[in-house]
Amino acid sequence: MLGLNRISLADFTGNGVVWEPPPLAPTPAPNTVDPSAGAVAAVPGGLFAPGESVRNLTGSRVNIRSTPGYLGKGAEDVLGLLQPGDAMEILGDSADFDNLRWWRIRFAAPGGNLVDGWVAEATASGVQILGR
Repeated sequence: MLGLNRISLADFTGNGVVWEPPPLAPTPAPNTVDPSAGAVAAVPGGLFAPGESVRNLTGSRVNIRSTPGYLGKGAEDVLGLLQPGDAMEILGDSADFDNLRWWRIRFAAPGGNLVDGWVAEATASGVQILGR
């Protein structure tokens, strides 16, 4: 004998005790607005305010994008590059896409061209991109 008891199906049914999972609490849906469709849901508040000057705090070049978000986008979405330390102006409220906070900015590129686009506040790994 191995010390195992015989168990039948009757042992599992008919005793009136039934486990029920707890009710699910609804969670907010992620932002599903398609930024390429031109409709971007603003998220008021945050680290910066319209008209404020911010800089690229990283030691890397950072993409300025035509729409917020970066997942599944091609090279045509990149309007320009920010060099480390480059300054830009916050144009409006932020928007949340691809689990990142994006800010609409205006960058005065070398040569005097103005580039209006979107830059993430931080990288997906948490490295701060924009700051004072």
